[in-house]
Amino acid sequence: MTKTIAFILVGVILFGCERAFFEDEPEDTYVSNFEVFWSEFDRNYSFFELKNIDWDSLYHVYRPLAELAANDGQFFQVLAKLSLELKDGHVNVISPYGVSTYDFANGERPVGAENVKPYLYNVKQAGSSIEYAELLRQNVGYIHIKTFGGDIEDYEKIDDILEALKKEDGLIVDVRSNGGGSTTKSQTIASRFADKERLYLKVKYKNGPGHGDFTDWDERTVSPEGPSQYNKPVVVLTDKKTFSASEEFVLAMRLFPQVTIVGDTTGGGSGNPILRELPNGWVFRLSSWIAADPDNNTYEGIGLVPDIPVTMVAQNSLDDTDYALLEALRVLDNE
Repeated sequence: MTKTIAFILVGVILFGCERAFFEDEPEDTYVSNFEVFWSEFDRNYSFFELKNIDWDSLYHVYRPLAELAANDGQFFQVLAKLSLELKDGHVNVISPYGVSTYDFANGERPVGAENVKPYLYNVKQAGSSIEYAELLRQNVGYIHIKTFGGDIEDYEKIDDILEALKKEDGLIVDVRSNGGGSTTKSQTIASRFADKERLYLKVKYKNGPGHGDFTDWDERTVSPEGPSQYNKPVVVLTDKKTFSASEEFVLAMRLFPQVTIVGDTTGGGSGNPILRELPNGWVFRLSSWIAADPDNNTYEGIGLVPDIPVTMVAQNSLDDTDYALLEALRVLDNE
């Protein structure tokens, strides 16, 4: 039971997901654990039809492997490899033998703090989630949103941050390598840039055992909030590690007339993960809805294309130049 609690806590801390557990625990064997794992996905996973995945076929491939597993480590590898077949960054198996994670960024090297730091001065922290600064070369403010997890108080400081940067002629909002978190927190930030109420996201929830069983579309809007709205030019920086709730932030921000999106296509993770537990105490998570933009375009596994693409693919690993940031400065200089 101690291991079970530890794994659940890891999942909640890392992923901030919904918890749901079995009332009647099946027998704890590799085969029974596999059956629970496969069946939970079969009933609740949201992307089988969208991704054209034959889940029944994968059952017949991986169940014999579960039967042949000689120890827990081998069994973990069976579940991990099956989960990776879904190519979904919101699907994980959490065990004492590791956490299975799909690399939606394909190993691409993200821009790190060492790349951005030479361009900034007067850097300040707003809790653990946000830092802000001024640019050395021109009158531009910079806000780095590291995550949309953490404390809501961090995000409620956005009004103070914008007040501190109000003398600048424009603003760069950096959500590169932001793996997501809470829709509420991403919407809190986006609302300070909204010119009017706008529909930015549609979601439909898995609600039945069939792979095509969903609710009707639920529409999400963002509206102006806070003491004032920021209407000067804004550039939002994205990359392949911009994921989940940070993509919802991009969906909202790209609708506002003063905003330009610069960088790489986002990660394409839209699944709203929920947690489940296996009889052996391991925890796994799976996507539970389908999300789309206002025109019903889904972006799971595809990502959101920026207005001005700046990719890292051709960049030498020894080159620390932040090309996307330089392009953002060019955009703001021409506004």
